[in-house]
Formats: sequence, C-alpha cells, structure tokens
Amino acid sequence: MATGTSSASTQLENVASEEAEQIASIVKATEAQLRFRYGNKPPFLRGVHPKAHGCVEATFTVMEKLGEKYRVGLFAQPGRQYRADIRFSNAAPLVTPDSPEDPPQSGKRGHGSRGMAVKLHGVGGKRLVPDDGEDTQDFLMINQPVFAFANVEDYEVLSRVVAEDKEDPRRFFGRLASTNEKVRTRAEVTKKIIDRIKSLSLPDAFAAPPLSPLDNRYFTAAPFLFGEGHVAKFSANPAAPVEGELGDAIAEKDYLRAALNKRLAVTGGDDIVFYFEVQRRPIDANLNIDDDIENACTFWDEKKYPFEKVAMITIRPQDINAREEACERLEFSPWHGLVEHRPLGSINRMRRTVYEKSWELRRCPVSTAPASSG
Repeated sequence: MATGTSSASTQLENVASEEAEQIASIVKATEAQLRFRYGNKPPFLRGVHPKAHGCVEATFTVMEKLGEKYRVGLFAQPGRQYRADIRFSNAAPLVTPDSPEDPPQSGKRGHGSRGMAVKLHGVGGKRLVPDDGEDTQDFLMINQPVFAFANVEDYEVLSRVVAEDKEDPRRFFGRLASTNEKVRTRAEVTKKIIDRIKSLSLPDAFAAPPLSPLDNRYFTAAPFLFGEGHVAKFSANPAAPVEGELGDAIAEKDYLRAALNKRLAVTGGDDIVFYFEVQRRPIDANLNIDDDIENACTFWDEKKYPFEKVAMITIRPQDINAREEACERLEFSPWHGLVEHRPLGSINRMRRTVYEKSWELRRCPVSTAPASSG
C-alpha cells in the first residue's frame, strides 16, 4: 500500500529525520573531492559529468496531437516550441577515456554511463525556485532507467568513502557484508546496476555501447510530479539510432566526441530527432512511496506504465566546436523548472543542494574561493 499518498507533492515523499545532516555531509565531501582533484583552486569542473562530448542547439516541440491528460505544465500547449541547449557527457566523476580499460591495463574495454542534459528556454509559469533567475526547464538524463544508488543514505556513504580514500570507491562495497539486511540488499542492487552499466554485451547491459551520443536512449531515472494526481519519469528516445560494431574506435579516448562532431558537421545533412517521452502513473494504492519514489534504483515496469511521446527534440547539423566554452558555463538542475514537474525523492532533494555547491566552486575566482571545510 502507498503511504502518505496524496495529490499534494509534499505528501508524496518520506523524508528521513537524518536526511538534512546526510546532505550536508555530501556537500562537504563533494567540496573535498573537487579540491583534491583540481589542486584546491579554480577552475573546478563538474563533480559528475565533467567530460562533455559537446553541446548542441536544438528545438523542443510539444506534439501537435497531444492527449488532454498529457497537457500539463511544459506540455500544456500542443505544438509549442522551445529553444534548447543540450550537453552530452560521460557520467564518470573524472575526465577519462570514454571506454577505459577495465580492469586497468587488461586490454579489455569497459562501457560507461552517459548523460544528456537538456535546458529549455522561454518557459513561462510558476517556478520551483522563484528567485532562480531562470526561464528554463531542465531535464538531466542518463542512459539507463535507474540510478546506481538508491537514496541519500547510500550516496552519503559513497561520498565520504571517495573523499577519504582519494577517489577509491571500493570500501563502499563492504556493505555487501552488512548485517543490516536493508543496507546489504541495497548494496547488492547497486553492484548489479553498475555491472550492467559496464557490460559490453546484451542482454546484461542496459544498452550496447553507442556509435555516438546521438544513438543512446536516455532517462531521468528519478521520478517527478506530473501535475495533480500523477507522477512520471521522462525519456529521450532516438527516432533513428545508428547501430553497428564500434571496432577499433572504442579504443580512442574521445571517440564519442569525434562521432558526435562527424554526425552533425555535414552541411545540409539530416536532422537528428529524439522523441521525448513520459512514463506517467497515477498516485494511488499501487504507488509505494518508499520503493517507487524514494528508491532511485526501482524500475517502473514499462509494460504496465508505458512511455508515451509528448514532444520531439530536433537537432540540426552544426559545428559543436563553436559552443565549447558556452557549454561549460551551462548550469543544469532538476530544480530549474515548473512546479507541475517538481522533482521527487531523496536523490532529487540532494541534487538541489549539491549542484548549488558545484556551481559555487565553478564560478569562484581564485582570490575569493571559500576556505575548505575539511
């Protein structure tokens, strides 16, 4: 049974009493990680997704024939167009080869998690953060339908381990031997998800290694409000993905950027289209808040709750190198947006504060960089 289910978004979440303290610990660890990585002085890169394959300009068009039940918030006006910036990236916390050797010096290539961050401009309506100075709606997506870490509790442990052990996460997986059944089960799920992300072969992998960032399907993974009475997850699904063997290209450290540039640099070439989809489900007795909202590792069954097309993303041919500097100035957050699409769950609540700390460090000149908190 659902607990605390209601059309009010604040009643769709179970916030642990220790969450604020855990998020503060994550912020502290994030700053320590960034200062360790970048020599304790700017410029700092993003805490995650620091390696961009490139940014593109696009058009986001709400479907002309959109059912009434989907006309919510951003999608209220069928046919409405928004200008969009999109950043494609690796999800790894460090700038490394796109498919590094795994294990190191083994000659075997590993797969990785990829990102597609979409920022729509000219979005009117009541905002989640009224004083954010934005007229945007951001969607931050990865190329698998779930996150590897369930909640703030787990992510706080990982953040501390990575900060204390100089980027080595292995001690986190000591939780596989935990006597706490819930902790041990979550650690087992995390390991399975990471193994599926790294896998180069189907059906174990979430997706085969893409020929380019334009050939992945991407997901928000965490849930969002979808107006009154419904919650949702979002996906960007390529209309015509190119498939094939990577061959020796996978050994090139920046093969995804090269492929993105090649696909878009053809003057007069075809537009690239993604269908933007929503996986909508009602707030009812079948919605379990702890599992379906608070646990970001939980799959929502696509057979029971199918993704439906609500918009199209169109990327025209362009020079991705022309926007490299502007690309790195972009700041994305699931909290840049409308109240109708409020982020839900502890991972989304954490992202608001942690991303703000990341922006603060990235903006900060050397002379005014805040002192390390430890």
